Amino acid sequence: MAGVRRALLGLWLEIRIIPVLLWSYTAITLGTALAWRDGGSISVPGYLAALAVGLLLQGLVAHCVNEIADWRSGTDRDPSPRVISGGSKVIASGLLGPRALAVIGATAAVAAAVLGLIAAMTWGWILVVYGLAGLAGAVFYTLPPLRAAYRPFTGEAVAFACIWGCTTGAYVLQRGELSGGAALAGITYAASCVAMLMMHHYLDRVPDSRAFPPKTTTIVLLAGAGRRYAVLWASIAVAGAIALTALVDSRFLVAAIGFALALALHCAVAPDDPESVTRSELGVIILGMAAGLATSATLAPELVWALVPAVVLVPLELVLSGAAHRDLMAARARPVPAVQRRS
Repeated sequence: MAGVRRALLGLWLEIRIIPVLLWSYTAITLGTALAWRDGGSISVPGYLAALAVGLLLQGLVAHCVNEIADWRSGTDRDPSPRVISGGSKVIASGLLGPRALAVIGATAAVAAAVLGLIAAMTWGWILVVYGLAGLAGAVFYTLPPLRAAYRPFTGEAVAFACIWGCTTGAYVLQRGELSGGAALAGITYAASCVAMLMMHHYLDRVPDSRAFPPKTTTIVLLAGAGRRYAVLWASIAVAGAIALTALVDSRFLVAAIGFALALALHCAVAPDDPESVTRSELGVIILGMAAGLATSATLAPELVWALVPAVVLVPLELVLSGAAHRDLMAARARPVPAVQRRS
C-alpha cells in the first residue's frame, strides 16, 4: 500500500502542476476568454477538453520524456542546489523509475490522441493540426532528431510555438476561425513563458554543460549574457500586452501590468545565486498566471472560476514537493567530503 501511495505521489509530482498551470492551462484559458469576448459560442465542454489535452501533452508526455532523457544525460543527477529546476526529481527520490515514466508518457500520448480526435469531430478538423503539432512539440522538445531542449535557441522556439498553439487553438475551437487579436495574444503570452523558461535554466547552466549528450541550452551558450536574452523575451511580452490594450481591448492592461512586474524581476535577478533565482522564478510564475488568468476573467467573467485551481494548487504543489524531496534536498545541501571531491 505504501508503494502505491509513493507511485501516486510520483505521478502527481511528475505532472509538475505549476508549469502546467502557467503554460497550457493559462494559455488555453486566455484563448477561450478572448473567443467568448469576441462572440464565440460558449462551449464549456470544449474548454475542458482543451485543458485535458494540454494536461496530457505537457504534464505527462513532455515531462515524462524530458525527465527520462535528463536523468540519463546526467543533468538531473547533478547535486547542484536547485529547488524549482532540475526536473521533477521523482527518479532521484525513488518515487518512479524511467520504465514507469515511459509507460505513463506513452499512455498519456494515446489518451491525448483519442481525446483530440473526439474534439476534432465535435468542434472542427482543423484541431487535428493543433493536436499533432502539440504532440510533436511534446516529444521532439527532448528526443531526436530535433532534441530541441539540448540545442540553443531551438528549445525556446518549440516552447513558443506550443504556447502560441495552446492560445490560438483554444480560440479556434470556440470560434472556428483565428483572429489577429488571438494571434497577437498567443505571441504575447508565449513570450512571457519563454522568458520564464530562460530564468528556469539559470541554475541548470552548470549541470547542463556537464551532461552527455551535451545540453547546450541558450543560457549555457550565452553564459553571462543569458539574462539580457531573458529580459528581451520579457520585454516582448510587455510590448505585446500594451499593443493588445491599445488595439484589441483595454482590459489587456491587466496583462501589461503583470508582465511589467515580471520584467522587473527578470532585470533584478542574480542568475548565479540560487536563492535569488528561486525567489524570482516563483515571482515570475505567479505574475504570469495572474496576468493571464486575471485578464481572462475580465474578458469573460464566466471564466472567473478558472482562477481557483491556481490559487489552490500552487501552494499545495509547493508543500507536497517540499515534503517528498526533503531528504534528497538535504543530502544535496551537505558539503561533499574532501576525499570524495579528490576522487
